[in-house]
Formats: sequence, C-alpha cells, structure tokens
Amino acid sequence: MITPPFAPEILAEFPELTALGRTATRLHPRGGTPGVGDSHVGGPLAWPADEPWPVCTRELRDGRRHARPNPLVPLAQLWASDIPDLPRAVPGGSEPDLLQVLWCPVEHLREPHGPAVQVHRRRSADLPPDLLTDPPQGDIERAEWIPTPCVLHPEQIMDHPCADALPAALRDRMPPGVAAGFVAPGWKVGGHPRRPGAMPCPQCGTRAELLLVVADREYDAETYHWIPVEEQDLDWSAPHGDAYERPTGLRLDGDLHVFACPDCGTVHVA
Repeated sequence: MITPPFAPEILAEFPELTALGRTATRLHPRGGTPGVGDSHVGGPLAWPADEPWPVCTRELRDGRRHARPNPLVPLAQLWASDIPDLPRAVPGGSEPDLLQVLWCPVEHLREPHGPAVQVHRRRSADLPPDLLTDPPQGDIERAEWIPTPCVLHPEQIMDHPCADALPAALRDRMPPGVAAGFVAPGWKVGGHPRRPGAMPCPQCGTRAELLLVVADREYDAETYHWIPVEEQDLDWSAPHGDAYERPTGLRLDGDLHVFACPDCGTVHVA
C-alpha cells in the first residue's frame, strides 16, 4: 500500500521538519489468512514445539490473580525481512530477525491499556523444524482484545513528531491544526510516538526507542490524509468502513506503544 506524500508546501514553509523526520514502517494490516511464516497480526506464531508457551501470572485489575497461569494470545509476528525498520541489533549481539508479540486479554492492575504484553525476539536461524501447531487456550475477558487475523502490507514512510513534541518555536509559527496529523497513525514499527515525552527505560534510565505501535484504528477524522492511495475511493459508510478503519477488530483505550532500550535491551509498554 502507498501513503500519499507528505505535503511539500508544509516542508517548504517549515524546513526544520526535515531534520525531525525519521523512518517508520506502516504495517497496513488487512483481514486475511496469514501463515506461520508470514508477518502478521493475529495469526499463528513460528513457536518451537519444545519451548513452553508463554503464560501470564500478573495481578488483575480487581486484585485477583488467574486461577492458573493463563496462556497468552498471539498479537503480532514480524520478520525483519519484511519490515525495514525492525531493529536487528540488540544488546548482546544476538541480532534477532523475528519479533513475536503476545498478550493476556484480561484487565491487569498495572497495565495502562489493560492487556499484559510480552515481547519475544529470536533468530530465525535458531528455529527448529518442529513448530507448535496447537497452542494452549486461556481465559479471555474481552473479545475486542482478540485480533482479527490480518496479513500485512508493509510500507516505509517518513514520520514526524506529533504536535506537542515539536519544538515550541516551530509549533508556535504554525497555524492552528496544521501539525495535528504529522505523526503516522495505525500500526507501525519505528518512527515517532503518537504522544509527546521521553520514555526512559524502567531498568537503566536510558531513553528508550519506539519499537512498535499497536493501534485499534488505522486513521480517524484527524488523520484521514494518511489513508492509502488504494483505499481513498472506497465506501467508508458503516458497516463497511469499520473493516478499513479497524481491520484488526481491536478496541483499545488509546494506542499501545512498545519501547525497547538500546543499552540494556529491556522492552516495556506505555
């Protein structure tokens, strides 16, 4: 899929934006039938058959805990060969090329968005021939936290900071509303967060880098100009429009940002 180009007249009037741009890969998830060897949202994971399936033992929102360790639900699988901005260099020099994200679809006490997320990085060269074909099923509290299986249409774009993250001197020169849609919406790897503020690593304090944005919608009224060229003439009226705007079927209380520390490798969610 192809994102319309960033307005050249804005870059011409505010050339400082060029230095603030950084690449991101928009994932463009769309409903489909992904396989274990694909990059996807909500599909099967390339998980070794002899490796324990990840579970959740975290405290729940009401202070209870799971009656038993709760098997997680696959959220996304990303291969570096498909995703240009997926980091391959991590502390320790292991150079993983596969990112697997799972979560527990239950309200948790210390999770800002509810589900508890786990991120696994591995090298595809280390995958055994025998992969898990029937992962265990766990408790599900909210159906809207189970993603609709989607194939991806990765596209590398230039991303810019959200309005509140721009330097004040630059932001004050812009007419009201101009900067509202600078940062790419939807699922993406790398680029800029959709909210301002540095995100320190909870382990070592180093400024963490944005790894992945998990979004419940690909665009909205403020970001309609990010609609891919291929979909700009589609019928967006309900109920069909929801399949384009919310292809994963997820409904979250705001975007979920996954950050990774470049120094110690710690991954956390905000």
